[in-house]
Amino acid sequence: MTAGTSRQRIAVVSDIVIVLLYLLFLWAPWDRGAQTAPTTLAWLVLPVTLARHGAGLAYATEIVTIGALAIGIVGALLSITGRLRGSAPLWAAGAWLFGGLVAILMPLWTAVGFLGALLLVLALRTRFVPTPATRALPALLLELWPVAYTVAFAVLAWRYNPQLLLKALLIALGASLVARALLPASPAGLLPASPDHNSP
Repeated sequence: MTAGTSRQRIAVVSDIVIVLLYLLFLWAPWDRGAQTAPTTLAWLVLPVTLARHGAGLAYATEIVTIGALAIGIVGALLSITGRLRGSAPLWAAGAWLFGGLVAILMPLWTAVGFLGALLLVLALRTRFVPTPATRALPALLLELWPVAYTVAFAVLAWRYNPQLLLKALLIALGASLVARALLPASPAGLLPASPDHNSP
């Protein structure tokens, strides 16, 4: 088995592990009771904490929602830029910020555990899997999940309905899987690899 094949397999396995992390922590069996009580979600716990320091609850909730949206936008842009430049660390930073956008739909301490686990998996992926530079369209299609969900969050978040956002997250994941399946194994948009564009 060549080094390229080995890295490809590691990339596929790590991508599957990342998706499983999302599913595990969003429907965490150890937090089933907490998930049925919206007041335990990070999305409301954080505004309540801010409200205790003088901010109105409605204003604090808007601030947290806008902050989460900003994190999602920056994460999606970093992920796409990481693909364009062939920078695994830049892509991983974007993927972790996207995780932060999704984490507000989890109970607070589950969200903290999720972000820690995600950081570990992304660090390992960055260490062992290079990110080849791509052109704009393949980069966008490869990062359709964070892009599509961030757009959905921008439209739907103001209803403050976590279940609606979870459905949007799953739809965005499905669309991204279809988009990846339509890409050829070696997209024509890939740029020639260079030492500067790949992690070791």
